[in-house]
Amino acid sequence: MPYEKGVRNMYSTIHGYVFHDRNFVYDKQTNKIMSRILEHDSNCLDIGANEGTFLKQILKFAPQGKHMAFEPIPELAVKIANQYPEVDVHECALYDAEGTSTFQMVTNDTGYSGIRRRSYYFENPMIREITVSTRLLDDIYPIDRPLHFVKIDIEGAEYQMILGGKSTLKKHAPYIVFEHGLGAANHYGTRPENLYDLLTEEIGLKISVMKDWLAGDDPLDKGEMVRQFDNSVNYYFLAHP
Repeated sequence: MPYEKGVRNMYSTIHGYVFHDRNFVYDKQTNKIMSRILEHDSNCLDIGANEGTFLKQILKFAPQGKHMAFEPIPELAVKIANQYPEVDVHECALYDAEGTSTFQMVTNDTGYSGIRRRSYYFENPMIREITVSTRLLDDIYPIDRPLHFVKIDIEGAEYQMILGGKSTLKKHAPYIVFEHGLGAANHYGTRPENLYDLLTEEIGLKISVMKDWLAGDDPLDKGEMVRQFDNSVNYYFLAHP
């Protein structure tokens, strides 16, 4: 088998419902955010689409939008392209350089896969190294197409991906739900200070914890984002206008 789908789903279900995995909370918060900000024709990006879970929700809230998905694992890219023919699916990893890269495919939990090995919080990760294409978002996204929402879940490479899409993101100022946490980003030598400066000073967005934005609370300053990262208080955030 190319990847152990059954093992992944069993792990995710047990860990989520029995141990109250925070990913389920973040997923619910993301859905609430999408329900508030998306119109029927909003355009969205799913970066690190995996098995297409978020694409289903994106299409629910914005059925008439022009959506793009990025997934470097060939089997998964083909699967979501077949399942969602209305979505423009790209079999590549978005990064800060165009070319090819080795990619660590975790066959018994593909959600942990990424360009670099990261910390794994389950026993016996089964890793198969493959080669994937790397692209820049700025080279792919149509320059005159509005962009309203982006989801980024790429296991630590979020700074590099955003750097490669800086012009697009600055032009359109979309809402961006992104993962950024210890165990992943630090394997790329990235600190939250780097990402905070890129998103706020260079792109012009604010950064909030998702539950705070939903409650109407103030965005984070740099020191608070650093504290949350270093203490693993949160590892999902929202960049927003």
